[in-house]
Amino acid sequence: MKSTSLIRLAALCGLFFITSASPALAANIAWVSFHPGDTTPSGAAGTAGFLQAPDVGYTSLLSAAGHTVTRFPTHDSPTPADLATLSTFDLVIVGRSVASGHYQQADETLFWNTSLTKPVIHMGAYALRGAGANRLGLYSGSNIPDTTGAVWLTATNPSHPIFAGILLDGSNTMTNFYADLVAAPFAPNTVQRGISVVTGPIATGGQVLASIANPADPTFGGAVIALFPPGTTTASTVPNVLSSPRLIFLSGSRENNGLTSEGAGIYDLQPDGAQMFLNAVNFMAVPEPSTASLLLLAIVGLGLLRKRLRN
Repeated sequence: MKSTSLIRLAALCGLFFITSASPALAANIAWVSFHPGDTTPSGAAGTAGFLQAPDVGYTSLLSAAGHTVTRFPTHDSPTPADLATLSTFDLVIVGRSVASGHYQQADETLFWNTSLTKPVIHMGAYALRGAGANRLGLYSGSNIPDTTGAVWLTATNPSHPIFAGILLDGSNTMTNFYADLVAAPFAPNTVQRGISVVTGPIATGGQVLASIANPADPTFGGAVIALFPPGTTTASTVPNVLSSPRLIFLSGSRENNGLTSEGAGIYDLQPDGAQMFLNAVNFMAVPEPSTASLLLLAIVGLGLLRKRLRN
């Protein structure tokens, strides 16, 4: 009888773990961007010729995957009302189409790194620079070239859920492309610059998950995907302590040929890159079981075992 009880306990523990760790079927996502709507580009982007938000490819991908996406305009000096609004979402994604100057003052770095306790994905490296650049400090340096062609990544942790379903070779390098250069969606369809990647190290305490693999690219070796647990101290001018998980997931074009930064962030992912992005969203929207969850699991299990032994 005791063995039967232990089997039941193990099954209960397994069910608890599965329900705690499984990815969300749908998440409520805040998308931070210059552009107030998918079909409403910002002023400078509209003047340049965009009929939709330059970053609409990402929000469309998320919506097609079943997520609910609400745009949140990027701006200087976020307020308590902004914090209250963003705190209602499962996940906040700061897209590539933002001004890095909105993420540099002491009140701004404190807001985005510490006050906001929801998981955050950052897609633009300019807002994440550290020493010498006075931004959010998820990177410790500020040297930031752009990719110059199609890129693929090497996974440093190929078992991570972000790489689920992605073909990797024997050196854990992607078999297919991650992203490629893209053109503006209006005449003369000028090819834009690539992904801006900080080539220096990330902040101490973070984990690089993937970096640029092609040796001929000026961004070679730069971290494109990196995870930072709560408690990480940033490399910002005024260091902050992260209150919740942060993920770097770089994607989106850099403006070219007269476009302002409001024209940055055009969708550039190839199919494998898109799958990795959706994997990353699922991972961040429902993180791995916390220490508190595992402790609760142990308490429930011990309680059931004691009850069985008393009978």
